[in-house]
Amino acid sequence: MVEVRYCVTLSVLSAMFVKIQGGPGECFNVTTSDGVRTLLHGEKACAPLNKGETGADLGLRYVTCYSGSVTVKACVPPFRFHAEKDQCAPPDIAKCSRKNYSLSRIASKRKTQAPPEGPCSPRNCNLPQCFCYGAEPNMAVADRPQFIMVTFDDAVSTWLYEQYYGPMFVDNKFQVFNPSGCPLRAAFFVSDKNTNYDKVLKLWQAGHEIVSHTINHELPPGHVDTDYPDMVAEIDGERQRVLKVLNNKALVESMKGFRSPFLKVAHDVQYDVLYDHNFLYDTSVTSMEMWFGKNPLWPCTLDFELGRCINPPCPTNSYPGLWEIIMNAWIADDGHPCSMVDSCLTYNYSTAKQSDWIKIFDDNFSLFYKTKVPMDYFTHGLMFDLSKTSFSALGNWLHRMRKDYSDVWIVTPQQVLQWMRNPLTNAEMKAQKWGC
Repeated sequence: MVEVRYCVTLSVLSAMFVKIQGGPGECFNVTTSDGVRTLLHGEKACAPLNKGETGADLGLRYVTCYSGSVTVKACVPPFRFHAEKDQCAPPDIAKCSRKNYSLSRIASKRKTQAPPEGPCSPRNCNLPQCFCYGAEPNMAVADRPQFIMVTFDDAVSTWLYEQYYGPMFVDNKFQVFNPSGCPLRAAFFVSDKNTNYDKVLKLWQAGHEIVSHTINHELPPGHVDTDYPDMVAEIDGERQRVLKVLNNKALVESMKGFRSPFLKVAHDVQYDVLYDHNFLYDTSVTSMEMWFGKNPLWPCTLDFELGRCINPPCPTNSYPGLWEIIMNAWIADDGHPCSMVDSCLTYNYSTAKQSDWIKIFDDNFSLFYKTKVPMDYFTHGLMFDLSKTSFSALGNWLHRMRKDYSDVWIVTPQQVLQWMRNPLTNAEMKAQKWGC
């Protein structure tokens, strides 16, 4: 069995919880004020009264099921939990009874749409709205630009910004400019914990893309429609968090992409949320084409079902115009596939030389450059802390790429999709100062 390595960060649970064994996302035998129940993922209920409490205390606390774990939280007095509204409310309207827990949840209002019959082809799928899985642009390889998408997952902390993100992407320490003459562009897949939103704003103002990576770095499993509200709270919740902190509508409106934490795709419910909330793309699905000796895959739309998915449960319904920027797994230094760059080096991080990193970059670049498929350089900022040579390796490598290749562009995922919907030759892009 082929091992695909993922770089995983640990999150700290701040609430007290009790682990209950159940199915995917379910909590069995949960004691509530309304009796012993099975709660689905995301469902809440009033907690039972403690010894000495009376009916007047009902709703002071509530329980929440999340991925098989029960968390107990308290409402701020005098508020009490309102079971049907799933929130704390004034005591005169709060109530704990609810006839049907699972049916009280709200699913996507979109009518489920099955993929069109027959295979995807130019007869039923055309740009700028549709692009088939496994297809490539109708342009000679020599005329295509070579895109490199540099992205970072997780928090934009003060430390990461001041030590790495600011110097490389705002101050342009390594003097990397695209063929248009404009500075390089990168993308930051942001989750809330430890993020300094003033630094997020500075990155956006410098021309970089800000993307949702969920607010709590977790997603419900997506096995049932009732996961929909919690999926919204995580995926769109990060956009709402940015709006609340920065009050910058333009920034929030530019947040059009998403990547699942730990690359755990959450079935059609995840894509229902993305589609309903006007996201342009997802980039959670992983491919190992290069490990199989095949060419990496271009981004595609989800009008039709994906041809291959190695990190299910992937979407099976049709989502017209929603793009999937497939994560083409790199080949690690030991020959295994790796989905994130920081898991591609198997040497001890503390002893890795800059040349060790650059060799991995060069080896994988050559696999993308054969067909000019956009190269994904997807990683975590923590990589720079774990390997001090990786920061200079990336900066010097990007500088050399631009010096040695007149068709290499360091851009954001949104810019790649902008190009795909309106392809231009490399010469045309330079003439138009594309991406400035």
